[in-house]
This record gives sequence, structure tokens and C-alpha cells, in this order.
Amino acid sequence: MSVPNVEFAIGIARAATGQVPTKARRFTTGARHFVFEVEFANQRPVVVRIGHQSAQAEMIGAVHLSGLLKPLGVPLPAILAEDVGAELPWLVLERLPGTDLGAVIAGLSDEQLDQIAARVARAQAITARTGSAGRYGYAARPEQAPHTAWTQVLEANLDRSRRRIASAGLFEADLVDAVQSVLSANRYRIDQIEAVPFLHDTTTKNVIVASDGSLSGIVDVDDLCYGDPRYPAALTLAVLMAYGGPVEYVSAWLRHAKQPDDPTFRLYVSLFLLDLMAEHGQRFNGNERPSVPDARASLRRAFEENLRLARS
Repeated sequence: MSVPNVEFAIGIARAATGQVPTKARRFTTGARHFVFEVEFANQRPVVVRIGHQSAQAEMIGAVHLSGLLKPLGVPLPAILAEDVGAELPWLVLERLPGTDLGAVIAGLSDEQLDQIAARVARAQAITARTGSAGRYGYAARPEQAPHTAWTQVLEANLDRSRRRIASAGLFEADLVDAVQSVLSANRYRIDQIEAVPFLHDTTTKNVIVASDGSLSGIVDVDDLCYGDPRYPAALTLAVLMAYGGPVEYVSAWLRHAKQPDDPTFRLYVSLFLLDLMAEHGQRFNGNERPSVPDARASLRRAFEENLRLARS
């Protein structure tokens, strides 16, 4: 099967809805799946998410988590149709009105950002109550989480960054060593953190903001992560520091969640800045950011600042 394209998405949407689409476009964000908006003359548009054959478990996870979280109040889009057993598994979803937070965040008021942060924190609090098996890492169900300690999740992230940085040759490998050193020095304390379930990708992507500046919903929930629920806030801060945006949004998120901005949090931010460095020079699904000197310099400055705070 070839790479999913607009025509393939239109065919799925037509079969799922019984309506003839008028046009479709691929979303230019996201590095894993192929996601399309499909429009019709007489009904609301839908979103078609298509994965490689290797993504079948993720699509199954999306169906399971929609059934678990949406009835509890997490604002996920409705699944209108699915075939997760197809050669290229797919979902047809409700099209939430609006766009990714990152596309509009610079134009939102402090009050709007605070309200979005409050609703994201609430969605995370709901997710945290769904239960844990005491295991850590990424999984659709708590018993499937792969690790026995939180530091194992952090080290797996570091190992991936190390491999990617080495393959691209755009940053020095000793930057990874610096974060590893801080992690090793604090291993015992970090491993006392409980395995709390959280939505790990509610960042500047996947948080959909309506035209009036309110939260429309959260998309692309294929699995959860089990560990420190500040992890996605740290990723969000890393993105805002690296590429620009109001970092006060993350401060509001932590405030609503009653979570601290402490050296451990800044260690997570440093780790995610490494993650962003490691994406430079890689190819995923065609939605990669171009690697340019200014972006790399911005990443390095943000990394040095956060590593200093992680060591304090």
C-alpha cells in the first residue's frame, strides 16, 4: 500500500458518511500519522486519520481511550467510523472547530490563555483518576506500561535523542551527557514519583482552539503516559521557549494543576529541548520543520537556561 494521500482519505470519508466530499486537505502538523480534513456540501467536515500498518495498536488505543475518557468529560472528538484492522488502519472523527493552539497562541489574551490552561489542567485531572498499575511509560492501558521506574522513561527519551543527534551531526552529543548527569544525580528522588496517568501530547499541538479563543477540544489521544503529570507541561514550555510564544501559558497550567515549577520540572524541559534538537535533520512523515541556524541557536540558548535551573 502506498503512502496515504488526499484521494485515499476522500474514499474513506465517502464510504464512512455516504456523502460525496467536495474537497480535502492534509494537515501539516504531526509527525506520525497522515491526517486530513474532508469537506462536504451539506454536512460538517470530518477528519480522517490514517496510519501505517505498524500503527494498528495506536489506532486501537485511540478507540479504547475515546470510550474511556470522553464520557468522563475529557473533550475528545467523537469517532464516527473506524477500521483499525485495515491494511492502513484509519479513523473518521468529528472535526472540532478551530486550529492547533500553537497557530494562534501569540494572538490570545492572558485571560484566554488562562481559561485554556484551566481546561487542559481539568482534562489532565480527569485522566489522572482513571487508574494506574504502578508501571511507567506510554501505553493505552495501565498494565501495558513498559517500565518499572520513572527514570527508565526519561532515559529511554534521552537514548532516542542521543541516537538522533549522533545521526544528524547538528548538535554535540555531550549535551545529552549533561542531562544524563543531572538525572543520575537525582535518580532516587525521581523514582519516588508515582505512576499517574496523563495526556502526554497536550502541547501547542493537539489542543484545538476555536475562533473565539476558547478550547474546542483535544485530539490525537492514542495512548497515555504513566508517571509525572507535569511532563506535557514541560514539553509545552520547551516548544514555546525554542520557537517563541507566551511561556506564561505554562505557568497558568501549573498554577491550575497545583504543580510546582522546580528543578525536576526544569530537568524535564531540558530533556524535551534535547528532543527538539534531535528532530533536526530527521525525516518522519513529511511534516518536519526545516533545520536552520537561527532555530538551532534558539534551542541551545533555551537548553542552557533550563539546565542551569535543573542543577539549582
